Amino acid sequence: MKLALVFLLLFFQTAGFRAATVAEITRLVGDGHWQQAQQEITEALVQPGLSFQAQQDLLFQSDRMTRMRLDFDKTRAQVLQEAQAIAPAITEAQFADWESAGAVEFLDVDGTRWYYHNAAANLFRVNPEARALKAKLHPETADQSLYRLADVQSVIANYDKTGERLNSARTWRVTYSLSVKPGMVPAGEIIRAWLPIPHAGGRQKDFRLISADPLRYVLSDTNDALASVYLEKPAAGSGPTEFKIVFEYTSDAFYQPVDPSRVQSVDVKDAALAPFMGEAPPQIVFSEQIKNLSREIVGDETNSYLKARKLFAWVYQHIPWTTAREYSTIECLPQYALACGHGDCGIKTMTFMTLCRFNGIPARWESGWTTDPVKDMHDWCEIYLAPYGWVPADVTYGPTDSGDEHEKWFYLGGIDAGRLVVNTDYAQPLYPMKTSFRSEIVDFQRGEVEWRGGNLYFNQWNWNFKVDEIPSNHENVSAKSTSE
Repeated sequence: MKLALVFLLLFFQTAGFRAATVAEITRLVGDGHWQQAQQEITEALVQPGLSFQAQQDLLFQSDRMTRMRLDFDKTRAQVLQEAQAIAPAITEAQFADWESAGAVEFLDVDGTRWYYHNAAANLFRVNPEARALKAKLHPETADQSLYRLADVQSVIANYDKTGERLNSARTWRVTYSLSVKPGMVPAGEIIRAWLPIPHAGGRQKDFRLISADPLRYVLSDTNDALASVYLEKPAAGSGPTEFKIVFEYTSDAFYQPVDPSRVQSVDVKDAALAPFMGEAPPQIVFSEQIKNLSREIVGDETNSYLKARKLFAWVYQHIPWTTAREYSTIECLPQYALACGHGDCGIKTMTFMTLCRFNGIPARWESGWTTDPVKDMHDWCEIYLAPYGWVPADVTYGPTDSGDEHEKWFYLGGIDAGRLVVNTDYAQPLYPMKTSFRSEIVDFQRGEVEWRGGNLYFNQWNWNFKVDEIPSNHENVSAKSTSE
């Protein structure tokens, strides 16, 4: 192998060969020309003077193809069969039409079409005709919107009673475990793991780490934009290698009624707001598509809050929620959303944030988990409205189904207490620093794992999130401490 690399290097130097750039290779990967991309990566890696960053970028594109192959692992026949299991009346012709319209997600790779592993389920979320077919056969038995409305009404009532924006506090106990599958790492090799914990401040308080397995741990500063606990232990000789933490924290709901007549434009020279106002490639980019879409949605509106309302309603209505491929395989989340017309909570949120920032409304990422009634990973954000300051915005929940205006727009300025906030910005570094590629390059919710042989991707380990509500509070734990 070494002799082959030396030969390639001498050939390139004498032949005046120009290696493909990282950007060119990234496009090849995105366009499904994987054989050519891998060849270009191999050739580019032996170029003289290649920077460390360029080397890492090239290696990541190679890894990205492996990740995409895990997400796109089904044939057309399999997806059609799964769709017909949900709605048997679906015909081949209907399916072909929906596929042509972009409702069935696939990827063409070197002449072969592969389908997203959850394409069948997403079809019934994206296509109105398919959704109607499913609704006839499988009527919804539980309506989460009714639960949310009751919660919204309770939070608003508490605000009306006390005048406190932070109210309706709830205390949670979380048991989080991460289990590396047997055989992923040689026995005795050290596995390094980062698990999510609550961010301190804002709407959360009284964090207490009750137990950790292994006993030794390192906490990040819980005021950092990404909150985590670091653990390490040798890989088990047989069976899984498990990391586990138990913690408690208290979360407040938040409600800020907004009077549009009081809302002011923000000071563009405000240094504290500057990081959340402009572009932040590769995710937040003011492309021509974003600019044109913004003009279409906002029109001649000049009030920041009313602009935000229009953007909030548009993203909620026009980008239906679906499960999504891993973010690390997508170059730009808003670009992806506008191209395919759907996305999960993080994709919807990043699109909303981009549109807000283009309109002069500061926006910053916030994410972690929902703890009630649904217990799952979730992304939302905050926007800045002068003179009110930072207020939450959950565009996935969208306008509440209510005739009352305060209730309807609750999730644009308010949020429930059933949250675990782990991140207050996206793409933030871990503490201690991870040495290999991140499995999730945008968010941090499930955790991250590595050993000296490299990153352990999501298919190499399992996670479990268990949460219970408890009626107690505890003192804070000190940050960046090490415990026996």
